[in-house]
Amino acid sequence: MKVGFGAIVLLMTAACCGPAPHGTAYPSPPTEALAAWQSFPANQVPRPIVMFWNSFESAGGFAGDNEKIAGMCGKFVLAAPLPLQVPSEAVATWPDGTTARYSAISASNAFSAMTNAATRMPGPECVSVQALPITAARFGAAQVKTDRGSATVSAWLFTATGVVGEMAAPALPHSAYWDSGTDKRSWDQGASVSDESRVLTFTFAGAPENSGPCGADYTGAVAESPSAVAIAVLAIPHSAPNAPIACTAIAAMRSVTVVLTAPLGGRVVVNASGDVVTVCPDVIRSSC
Repeated sequence: MKVGFGAIVLLMTAACCGPAPHGTAYPSPPTEALAAWQSFPANQVPRPIVMFWNSFESAGGFAGDNEKIAGMCGKFVLAAPLPLQVPSEAVATWPDGTTARYSAISASNAFSAMTNAATRMPGPECVSVQALPITAARFGAAQVKTDRGSATVSAWLFTATGVVGEMAAPALPHSAYWDSGTDKRSWDQGASVSDESRVLTFTFAGAPENSGPCGADYTGAVAESPSAVAIAVLAIPHSAPNAPIACTAIAAMRSVTVVLTAPLGGRVVVNASGDVVTVCPDVIRSSC
């Protein structure tokens, strides 16, 4: 569903640890970060999988550097026939118990998807490296990273020369994913949502809270649309601007809490730069 920014609801909130210091210090609601998600069908069942392609671990290790480069480039060649039978169903399950069911793809289609990953790592190494021989394949399961936590999905597991363990390619159809997955992921930020899905706690790496003049307080602002939620954070240093203070660069996990005008539902959560963050229910955050 596409919406104009005139329909976007804006809400600013104080940091989780108390009122904002210095009176009225707040970041601007990050409305621009919502633009890329205007057409995301947040209410679709099953919800499209927002998968982090650049974090999918496709092997348990490699015999050497050349094999590692080949694996990262998606350079494989068939050295044995692939199974012809296609399972009737593929499943994706999340830590909160959410399960989605799809028609499984064939081993051949999964192999094609795995080799097409070469376009995600362009460079001369991918052109010259020798392809890894695929010697066997079986239907199983693998863990993938998504914006709703780690999901267990049906997958084709490939055995390859020079690879420790098995290479995994999801057995889900292309239609299961949103925009074929995304590389715009925030690696050092995340969020959790309350039981009523209205309170978001946004976590990030920042200055320690109790470090005197080297510490900082944080406030947050949120912009909402029917398809996404964007959160911006403003740091308020304890020291005065341009104060000659030497501080050790030690980051701590900090957070701000924002209250949404409507339950989060299937909406995507992004930071102010538009990078997707993982959001999980509060009760299972540690296992998500």
